[in-house]
Amino acid sequence: HYDINKPKLQEEDMEVSQIIDKAASRRSETRIAFLKEFCMGAIVMLGLVLCYRGVTGAFAESESLSLGLTGRANSASFAQPIAISPFLQTSTRQMVWVPEAKLRKRDRQGERHRIYNKAIKSAVKTRTKKALRAIDEAKKGGISNEADLQASDKLMSEAYKEIDKAITKGVMKKNTGARQKSRIATWRKKLLIENGLYSPEAAPQSA
Repeated sequence: HYDINKPKLQEEDMEVSQIIDKAASRRSETRIAFLKEFCMGAIVMLGLVLCYRGVTGAFAESESLSLGLTGRANSASFAQPIAISPFLQTSTRQMVWVPEAKLRKRDRQGERHRIYNKAIKSAVKTRTKKALRAIDEAKKGGISNEADLQASDKLMSEAYKEIDKAITKGVMKKNTGARQKSRIATWRKKLLIENGLYSPEAAPQSA
């Protein structure tokens, strides 16, 4: 008895086996490509490590050679221990900390200057307030002549000295100091005008 469907089944089995073979070949190709990429990456990393070690080794050799050359005093002193200069004796870590030490020193200097400038500004404010307070007290007590303003004039002189000092030291600008002096002088002038001890000159009339 001959089965008519047998050739068809054989063809289907062959097609299935071909598909399986193709899938297996694709998997093997993928594995081979992955292994190739992995091996190439490992080779590159190994090369980089070897290059880094070679560069660092050459740098260490050159540094030791320079240290040995600087330590030689003369041709007859090879048996003696090599003397290294104090600068070369400092480690790399200490040399790295040098910029940070300079920055810390700059910060300390800046803080010291800030405190000094603050003290000068405070002295200017204090003297100015004292002078203005003295003028205000003279205004409340009343004055008959300019001799009654001797105390306030003395405080004004001290305030002017502090303002000039601040300008000289660069703590205060010249225009700011002039404005402070003008403020004190204006208070004094207003007090004299109110008590009839000072009459401002008449403004020139335009023709």
